[in-house]
Amino acid sequence: MKIKPPYIAFVLLFLSWLIDYYFPQFRFVFGSYRYIGVIVFILGLSMTFYAFYLFKKNKTPIIPGQKPTFVVAQGPYNFTRNPMYLGVTTALSGFSIYFGNLLSFLSPLIFFLIMNYYFVPREEELMENIFGKQYLNYKKKVRRWA
Repeated sequence: MKIKPPYIAFVLLFLSWLIDYYFPQFRFVFGSYRYIGVIVFILGLSMTFYAFYLFKKNKTPIIPGQKPTFVVAQGPYNFTRNPMYLGVTTALSGFSIYFGNLLSFLSPLIFFLIMNYYFVPREEELMENIFGKQYLNYKKKVRRWA
């Protein structure tokens, strides 16, 4: 069974919480400033769910590794080729801000690195093989990350 990005995100979120629980001495965000993290979390989830909606609207699979049927190039896909992963990274960053623990910021960093070096290259190769020049032109116009 291959591990999917949502499971990675949930494990990292749980680890952020554990880190905060066991290493409170690394907290550096206190009081109402922590609630900035809630706003960042909501923004990240909003981007992720909007990207999901665009995939559903265009009837192309969301699960990594499945054969895409359409190149989505609207909404957040106008400024990033990976709004779902960027949204999850942003949401994890929001939780890190909320926890206020310096070590918790390892979670969004780890998620980003796994997506950038493992999942995204495989997905981009699949897209190039299926859509060819159409996807290559899209890649020229839109950055991998915002």
